[in-house]
Amino acid sequence: MRWTAPTVILTLALVSSWWVAAGSYADDCRIDPIEGALHCSASGGSTNRSDTTPPRERPPMRYIYEATDATGAPCYYWSPTPGGLDVWDPGNDPAVAAIVLTTPVCPVIVETPEDTAWRIFRSFALALPDPSLEPAAAGITGLPTYLATPGAPDITHVELLPDGRSMEVWAAARTLVVDWGDGTNGSFDAASALTYPSGAVTHAYATKTCNPTYRSEHPYGGNCHPTLEAYPITATFVWEGRYRIGGGWIYLGTLDRTATVLYDVDEVQGVLLR
Repeated sequence: MRWTAPTVILTLALVSSWWVAAGSYADDCRIDPIEGALHCSASGGSTNRSDTTPPRERPPMRYIYEATDATGAPCYYWSPTPGGLDVWDPGNDPAVAAIVLTTPVCPVIVETPEDTAWRIFRSFALALPDPSLEPAAAGITGLPTYLATPGAPDITHVELLPDGRSMEVWAAARTLVVDWGDGTNGSFDAASALTYPSGAVTHAYATKTCNPTYRSEHPYGGNCHPTLEAYPITATFVWEGRYRIGGGWIYLGTLDRTATVLYDVDEVQGVLLR
């Protein structure tokens, strides 16, 4: 590609506009990494902000990402997150010029405090249950099986909003839901999922599980579950999210994190001795 004098002048002008745009976005806008959209304050990029945080403390908007708008048309947006086209790299100038000359900027979406709280809540590394069962080798019909799992610590995060206020987002796993795999399920206090004999998360199976050969050939094969070789036990932490901005906690909603284990169940047959 040959660069003519007008092209060079135009490119320099574009580079200048990129820095102005990036500086403006860095003051008023943020990128939602989940939606891939640019979210700005209600001021719409105004420099008259009540935020007293120096702009230089925020990550620079040095990357361009290509995306599509609500209609499916191509657009681009600025982001401080590495992975996009780095406008600080002079080698990317032709590609950057091609994007900004032929593609519109993605529509700006104003993010409400609740939107921000949900974005942060979804970004948390919410722990899954790590279930262990007793008896460990196999359950016994008619006797309780205990399910235990380590508790998940609460998660908190403080976010500086575009208007200068601080918002705290909190997540906690207080509820454990267990599907025992035999058509029954229950909801428990997650703190009660302790090992035998202290735990309260228990279940007694009525039917043992068997492999196909035992089920079809053994004299007691008729006592087996008709299809299962093991019960799929599903344990779910129900994470509850809340946020607050200088006042009381506001309920957001819940996110589930699930783990599944297979569990064999046997039976004990009494034998008459003479």
